Amino acid sequence: MKHLLMALTSWAFIFSSFYIGAHHSAVVFDLTEPVIKSGKVTEFIMRNPHMVLTMDVVNEEGVTEEWGVEGQGIAGMQAMGFNRNTVAVGDEITVKMYPMKSGRPGGLIEGMIGADNTAYNMEPSASEPARQVYPALMEWIPAPEGETWQDREEKTRPSELPIVSSGLGAGDSTATGAMPGALDPENLAMDREPAPFDLTGMWQFRGEEEWRPNYGSFEFKPKPTLTAKAQAFMDEYIEASARGERFGDPTALCYPPGMPRFMTRYGSLMMLQYPTAIYMMSRLNNDYRVIFLDGRERLPESQIDRNWHGESLGHWEGDTLVVETIGFIGENHLIQAGVPAGQQLKIVERYQMINDGNTLAIEFTFTDPENWEGEWKHVKFRDRVLRSDVREANCIYTDNLSLPGID
Repeated sequence: MKHLLMALTSWAFIFSSFYIGAHHSAVVFDLTEPVIKSGKVTEFIMRNPHMVLTMDVVNEEGVTEEWGVEGQGIAGMQAMGFNRNTVAVGDEITVKMYPMKSGRPGGLIEGMIGADNTAYNMEPSASEPARQVYPALMEWIPAPEGETWQDREEKTRPSELPIVSSGLGAGDSTATGAMPGALDPENLAMDREPAPFDLTGMWQFRGEEEWRPNYGSFEFKPKPTLTAKAQAFMDEYIEASARGERFGDPTALCYPPGMPRFMTRYGSLMMLQYPTAIYMMSRLNNDYRVIFLDGRERLPESQIDRNWHGESLGHWEGDTLVVETIGFIGENHLIQAGVPAGQQLKIVERYQMINDGNTLAIEFTFTDPENWEGEWKHVKFRDRVLRSDVREANCIYTDNLSLPGID
């Protein structure tokens, strides 16, 4: 229990310290004059929606302060020359940032000098757009009298339509702009062999409850031989469970369940199949997954937005859909309770449709040499369910503080 409480407390502090202004940066940062700080990196996170790093800075009194620095998403940081290998824990770096208005040690990154003396966006650029005042803080100015919405649309219209993304727009990732989007009309219109089956619909996980000891229900039995590192984690989980304590499950802190747990959660899973991709939305927290079917190449390792569901590329082998997924995050991600997953995790799924189109049989093959030996194989089922929809669902970490056993 103490492990989960410490994690929840730590996570809540980070959330309140840095992320409360993540989408409203203009509110918490003083954008009038940047400051420059040098220090040792203690944490570096580069994934959407924001880059975050912390560093130890020795102030004028000789006291070490921890500075939290926020950056843009992956696409924005890459536009400044950053990639996943730009910063490592332990690096001595110099950061130009806009400080927090509160005076607390933190800022919004503007530029950086890395440990190898490479400079990123340290010099001001005449072409750099000025940071605008946050809309909620602007005084309202009436629009021209008599202006219609058609007038407004015409004067605000982009110079070219449709917009062709360069991967730098709001909400974009580094993948955007690098290849045709799965829903681009020209991509959808390309000639392709008809798919052997269509997964569009609602699918309910088959728990096989009467046979839990045999097949594991929403977990995967039997387990493979774990590495010493993974076994130590499993031992802690078993000991904590015997004491009646919650231990080490990131979903309690509202992290995504990740793959493969995304595919084994109870309730409905919505699938929408297009010729170029299959989109999935889970009833559990509305978690999202996409399987690309358009033959795209994988992103380079330095551009992958490592996350809990990875990058899934699928293709058809006869009447079987084969999906290979890599690009996972290496922390706060479990393959099942007590078994961690790392960055080396690779998942191969083989989907077959049986029972007159009413059941998906999914064969999983997991490999992760950091956490277990060889291949870990299992088969799960999802059954078509009618008169069911995925509704909005949210994981609120403060709600979880009220769960039984957290005290």
